[in-house]
Amino acid sequence: MQKYEWGGYTKVTANKWFGVNRTEGEVYSKMAYKSMIFDLYADEIYLTNRHGGTASTETFRFEDLYGNGPQTIQRTSETKSSLYRNNSNDIALRALYNSDKARISNRISYSLTNVPHNDAVNSLLYSSELFPNASATSLKSSHNWALSYNGNYSYRISPKLSFEAVAIYTYGKNKSYSFYSSGKDLSITNNASEDAHHLQINPRLYWRLNKRNTFIFYLASIQNWNTIDYSGDSPSRQKCNVGGYSAGAHYNLSLEKWDIGGEFGWVWERNHISNSRMNDNFPRAIAYATYSPNEKHQFEVNWNYSKDVPDASQKSPNMLQQDELMWYQGTPTLSDYSYHNAGLTYTWLPNNRWQLSADGYIYMLGNRCVTIYSPTAPEGTMLRKYVNDGDYRSGMLGVSATAKFFGGKLVAKLRPQYWLRKTTGAYASTRNELTCTAQLTYYFDKFYLWGWYMTPSHYQEEQSGIVERTPAKYQIQFGWGDKGWNIRAGVYNFLRTSWESSRQTLTSEYYTFDRKEFSTAQHWRITLAVSYTFGYGKKVDHHDEVSGSGTVGSAILK
Repeated sequence: MQKYEWGGYTKVTANKWFGVNRTEGEVYSKMAYKSMIFDLYADEIYLTNRHGGTASTETFRFEDLYGNGPQTIQRTSETKSSLYRNNSNDIALRALYNSDKARISNRISYSLTNVPHNDAVNSLLYSSELFPNASATSLKSSHNWALSYNGNYSYRISPKLSFEAVAIYTYGKNKSYSFYSSGKDLSITNNASEDAHHLQINPRLYWRLNKRNTFIFYLASIQNWNTIDYSGDSPSRQKCNVGGYSAGAHYNLSLEKWDIGGEFGWVWERNHISNSRMNDNFPRAIAYATYSPNEKHQFEVNWNYSKDVPDASQKSPNMLQQDELMWYQGTPTLSDYSYHNAGLTYTWLPNNRWQLSADGYIYMLGNRCVTIYSPTAPEGTMLRKYVNDGDYRSGMLGVSATAKFFGGKLVAKLRPQYWLRKTTGAYASTRNELTCTAQLTYYFDKFYLWGWYMTPSHYQEEQSGIVERTPAKYQIQFGWGDKGWNIRAGVYNFLRTSWESSRQTLTSEYYTFDRKEFSTAQHWRITLAVSYTFGYGKKVDHHDEVSGSGTVGSAILK
């Protein structure tokens, strides 16, 4: 038998959606030579849709609109025609070195997302004579690309001591274009061009004291630099320097029936948004424990505390006009918001056919970031602005059941969950709901048949006053695989012909709306995916595959 020093495999995949015009192609190749592994990944996704848009009824309450005193105006809008087109590409190359003591990974990737059309023509009906009924045209496009390096280095110093470091650098360019016109008298242009840099360095030291005790000591630095040139009706230049440092330690104790651990660290954060300076520092902590009295029972508990940092886009000092009645603005002085979460899970394995578990968690977000509306924009029009206001609390109680029949050929899963959500502040509300997901899979020879169903959902968004309703979702998929071939065919939401994807409502002191969103998300579609994998040389494991890294984060005001 010939012995190869090299080998690998190549996988080619094509994915097509019918009913929704989406096409995806993907190539992945891995080759190993002695201690080296080389990976290549490339994909392209194309999506176009002419059925997007909204149908909404908005109510504005102004204190003094254009010098005409208090006004309450209702605006009804409906999309008459639209066009959305998205084309994205990802390319990634990785060289990986593996030895008994060292692992060195270097990956370079390029990502491009181009949206040449996000256009809509809407009809506008007003309840006030101040604004005549009209047709509004919205033309939007964007072009984003990024080049990224990702390095991962690990070295075993001794049987008890090892070192690891991660280094990531990304440079990207984001461009957005927006034009809005209504009637003969109003046209609004808002364009933005952004240079973005992202740097992340994270060294870690692992110290395995003995079989039971392990320590991890870490440092981390994350830095983001964004320079944005706004042009059009509100030109300006904004510079953002947002980043921070953290340091801490992690400890884990492994016993025969227990696994206990925790982590404590400190974070120093820096926010420089144009002429605004804000710094913060705060602790972060994690605690967890797992108890397994025997092979059939297991208990898990965890707790986590830290702070979330608002996006740089929410801190932009710019004020931009959206339409006749609405402007929007960021808030440079937004504060970080703390969060706690705790969870408990019990798992029972009575035999090989059944797996049952019960779990619950609670999540608390304090002084959250939300958008509020006030009639404080030019000429007394409405202003949408980001502020810290109120808390968000969410709890969940759930059960999971998995059953296997006919020697494991038929697998059934059921996941009911009861959600408890409460918000305070400008959008105070209490809302509970019961959801359920069911799955059924049947394996026969080289084929499988899989289906799932998810109940409708009704919830308030975590960082918004918007209450959203989404319909039920369901899918049936058939698959076959043999000798490198893998074919999957499925139907998604096959009884749903509507393009309506969600229903959203918002109620506040000065502004309310009831809005239907239309998109491809919940519309029926037939999917067909075909992949072929062929190998060469020595056999290489099919794991740790690379993929695209995506474009860089943006600080452009939204």
